[in-house]
Amino acid sequence: MEHKATSVLLLICITTIIILTSTEVDAIRCCLRSIPSKMIPKRMLVSVSKHYILDKSGICGIDAVILFTKRYQFCTDHAVLDRLNKLKRKRSRGKAE
Repeated sequence: MEHKATSVLLLICITTIIILTSTEVDAIRCCLRSIPSKMIPKRMLVSVSKHYILDKSGICGIDAVILFTKRYQFCTDHAVLDRLNKLKRKRSRGKAE
């Protein structure tokens, strides 16, 4: 009986570790507050190196986009994706010329 209880406890511990390590990145990247995308200056958007999209069905329970620059990381609404795509298209057209 004691061996069975120890096995169950070990299984629970291993499962908990797996769950925590698989969601650890998402838990760290939850937005507590966000900036409206219209308030983000173009010069800041140009310096975005990557972005991470959150949605309500995820672990954070909010719709947001986390933007990463060399110095900062901040949250905004999904409308920023349109602005980022426009900047990306402009940059690619500028390089093609």
